[in-house]
Amino acid sequence: MLVLTRKSNQKIIIGKDIIITILKVQGDQISIGIDAPPTTTIYREEVLKEIQKANEGGAIKKDAHDKVDVKTVAKSLKGKFKGSNKQKIPKLHGLGNIPPCIIEKS
Repeated sequence: MLVLTRKSNQKIIIGKDIIITILKVQGDQISIGIDAPPTTTIYREEVLKEIQKANEGGAIKKDAHDKVDVKTVAKSLKGKFKGSNKQKIPKLHGLGNIPPCIIEKS
């Protein structure tokens, strides 16, 4: 870990396009500003941990052949989206009623 000492209004530059500015130091709290491209995701650590915890149970499970059981996914999504219980769900060749969705292999 790189440890740097900075004062108010001093900056740290990461790469070519991320700038961290120390805005205010007051007691044990430090206010920082982060200038980064809009495509850069920035989270406070505690928020990221909460997001990860919430997503643990929502991950799509694949079988040993890297296949997704679409019926199981459809059941888990049923009623999760506003208005989803009002839309007509198309029937797909013997798979029953499955809400429209896109599943991408990562």
